[in-house]
Amino acid sequence: MADKKYKCFDINVSDHVANLVLSRPDELNTMSRDFWVELGDVCEEINRNSEIRVVVMSSTGKHFCAGMDLSAFSNGVDNIPDDKKPDNSRIGEAVYRVAKELQGYISSLEKIRVPVIAAIQGGCVGGAVDLVTACDIRMASNDAFFCIQEINIGMAADVGTLQRLPKLIPDSKMREMAYTGRRMYAEEAKDAGLVSDVFESQEKLLEGANKIANEIASKSPVAIYGLKAVMNYSRDHNVNDSLEYNALWSGAMLSQKDMTEAMTANMEKREASFDKLVDVKKFNESDS
Repeated sequence: MADKKYKCFDINVSDHVANLVLSRPDELNTMSRDFWVELGDVCEEINRNSEIRVVVMSSTGKHFCAGMDLSAFSNGVDNIPDDKKPDNSRIGEAVYRVAKELQGYISSLEKIRVPVIAAIQGGCVGGAVDLVTACDIRMASNDAFFCIQEINIGMAADVGTLQRLPKLIPDSKMREMAYTGRRMYAEEAKDAGLVSDVFESQEKLLEGANKIANEIASKSPVAIYGLKAVMNYSRDHNVNDSLEYNALWSGAMLSQKDMTEAMTANMEKREASFDKLVDVKKFNESDS
């Protein structure tokens, strides 16, 4: 994966931690067409790299991400003569498919087996809020702010914010932000539960995020995978169904070897050492 180049991201893997960096500061890291496609690609790469146990997603420049690059998107009918244009239902159906595709890219962050820590500086606007709400942990620098920008451009957010944010902060506060398009600054975000910690600078933010990442990476990768899967399922299902899922996961995935190593390392007052997960190739990859 280290050899693969992306236009919108830089990625570096060290000691089981992948630092994934939004890398277009001059464009405020806006979410262009390349961004969306590469987000799906990089999530798949991370998911298949058995060396990776946690991701820190950060950014460059003044703002974490200024949201959707609207100039890069159209419904495909802008340059079609009026007498050739499809009817409104077909245009609407095309917009539906685009929204579903973008939702899928955001959801890929939530579905990969490893936890994702978002380290947010400056503005986190519009689609960027969709992005970070799909992460496991959010941290911010003291200059960070969050804005559900879509209402300010005459539309409703449609890629995940309205579904995930009310599970992170009080529903009333989420609705206030969605209806007004106002900014929520770092301290309010911490008080509301959107971020778990606020740091005095981006440098301190990255130190804090990587400290948590290193601690997660030191744990059993099978257990961490199980935790993410069970917590995500439990968030979206009732208690009884979630307990059933939890029991089935434990029956299928509980690693006696990792448990023994963790307990032994604790008694011997040393760092535990866990085997990496098994590498799984794509079906279209050659064995040569």
